[in-house]
Amino acid sequence: MKKISWRIVVVMAAIGAAWAFAYFEGGYLAYHIWDATQLLAGITLIQVLFPLQRVRIERHIRPDLATEGDSVTIELMIQANTWWPWAWVAVTDSLPATLHADHNPHFVVALWPKRTVTVRYQLAHVPRGIYTLKAPRIATGDVLGLWEKSRLATNDPMSMIIWPQTTALTHLGHVFQQWAGNTEMSRRISEDTSLLLGIRDYVSGDRLAQIHWRTTARTGQFKVKQFEPTTQPQIRIILDDMQAFQTEREWELAIQIAASLTDVAARYTQPLGFLWVGDGDQRIGIGTGRTHYETILNYLAALPRFHPNSHNSMTFIPDDAIPLWITMRGNHPALSDAVPVIRVGEELDQLEDLSFYVEHRLHRQAYGLSH
Repeated sequence: MKKISWRIVVVMAAIGAAWAFAYFEGGYLAYHIWDATQLLAGITLIQVLFPLQRVRIERHIRPDLATEGDSVTIELMIQANTWWPWAWVAVTDSLPATLHADHNPHFVVALWPKRTVTVRYQLAHVPRGIYTLKAPRIATGDVLGLWEKSRLATNDPMSMIIWPQTTALTHLGHVFQQWAGNTEMSRRISEDTSLLLGIRDYVSGDRLAQIHWRTTARTGQFKVKQFEPTTQPQIRIILDDMQAFQTEREWELAIQIAASLTDVAARYTQPLGFLWVGDGDQRIGIGTGRTHYETILNYLAALPRFHPNSHNSMTFIPDDAIPLWITMRGNHPALSDAVPVIRVGEELDQLEDLSFYVEHRLHRQAYGLSH
């Protein structure tokens, strides 16, 4: 209130001095000073009283899907839906503290009626995570800076998803291969026409191309060829509890490995599920499809940062799919020699070696399947 009173006194004194100079002194210069003072006072009054709700901000994030370590460009499109020009409008974007930015981006622009001003800023080497960008703050005032008002823009909070870093796997390894035969933990996706299993009676729905004409002619009844079913194992990636890792680097490497396996599963439509031992009974079921794989990647992006004292290990591990563990020094009861395990640390200490590890260190015998 004191600041407002002081500013009012200053403005009134300036207006009074200009009027007195024009009234008592007269002359060309005095009246021009008085006219300029009136014009400036009118502009100031309009700037102070005009509502900031007329200023709209539209935010865009480029690219839409980013990976850990990428640079992200954020674009702010500022528009004033008014008939009055704004001498200056300050826009401050609000970045979450988890981004560890040095400061919130700040821009000062002049807005003309019905015109759009676009400003951009870049975030370099963004770590994985799901970040919520709140509404930017808008501020304006008079040309002399005596009054200033501000408010939050009407934008809804916006999420910025940064997926973990991945590496391109050139070899799927035995854990992601298709198998000929039947198994309870697999789903039948097709029949291999190169592997003949036998001859059976024709049933409604069989294709004509499968009819074995020689046997049909000999027996007088329609017979069809039955081929070996091709099955695809269902895999569940199991990320061990945080206490199974010693450093933040190992924890982040384990997350990147899980993301890389999810990425290759998406390319080959591999039925996949995910479970983090440190998240209680929460798990992502077995499934396929783009939305399902993105759900797993979003979950990996949202996993907490490394904390050595974290402990929330679940005891029960579902057995409805082939488990693929990612750990370092894990001693979970479900871990055994018969379970495929990717161990970070001495066995795998960098993401670039994952392709070689999957191809040569994970063996078919570990999955309890036979060719």
